[in-house]
Amino acid sequence: MNTTKTVNALGESALTGWRGRVGGAVARPIARRTRFSEQQVRAWIGIALLAYLLYRFLRPTIAALRSTD
Repeated sequence: MNTTKTVNALGESALTGWRGRVGGAVARPIARRTRFSEQQVRAWIGIALLAYLLYRFLRPTIAALRSTD
């Protein structure tokens, strides 16, 4: 499978509910001002939100695991 398609699918899957509405509203003006397509911008917004979610989950988890030693 093409890497670009995989990245786009991952990013789009993270944009559900209110995140999807916000991502769509923000992606359109960004795509008009850059060389990226709206789909690419939405995918990267989704990936950024997913990375932030993982950070917010893993940071306290790792801190808790370290403090139990």
